[in-house]
Amino acid sequence: MSLSFYPELDNLNLEDLVQRFHLPPPEGEDAGTYYQEIAHLIKSHGQAGKDLLIKEIQNANTPQLQAILFALTETPLAHPFAEPDLFRLVVSYLKDERPLIVMEAIDGLSRLGCIGPKKDILELLEHPSPYVRSSVLRFMRRLYPEEAFPLLIEKIYDPDYIVRESAADELGELDDIQAIPYLQQLVINDEHPDVRQAAKTSINLLKYVPA
Repeated sequence: MSLSFYPELDNLNLEDLVQRFHLPPPEGEDAGTYYQEIAHLIKSHGQAGKDLLIKEIQNANTPQLQAILFALTETPLAHPFAEPDLFRLVVSYLKDERPLIVMEAIDGLSRLGCIGPKKDILELLEHPSPYVRSSVLRFMRRLYPEEAFPLLIEKIYDPDYIVRESAADELGELDDIQAIPYLQQLVINDEHPDVRQAAKTSINLLKYVPA
């Protein structure tokens, strides 16, 4: 049974994986998915793999850096301050000029369970990139669910459909039936089919939440 999306990577040693990471993705393959798979396999080699990923950061392009940040943050920390060096590394990318890197840093902090940088992340709620704004919503829903509801309701009116779709998705995960009327408005009124579908899916999820 294959361990990855790319079976040809499964049996490569650490050195070969790093060499693949330096090469362009195969023709027709999504760079983000490809590099993420390699970075995941490198990280699976334990501390040696982690050290190599950190070393690769200085020469990584955007999809490679996204993949590195994802791999380094895949596993939640045993406690919020378990790996302070990793925490500081990820937080440093909250100020990156590349929106996809900022998004990955926020999602990485969510995965790690790092509740500390809430203030810095909330300041990005009005970031020009819809991907960054969406990642802030995911962070708040995952780590501060008791504070997330008003933010998610606010962002179902965001001018970008990506953010509205994310807000609708996260409302379905919040298990708060008060969201249903707002989601119904999206089903009826939103101009984008992805947002309407996300709202329908969340409504269906919330129907099973006890009143």
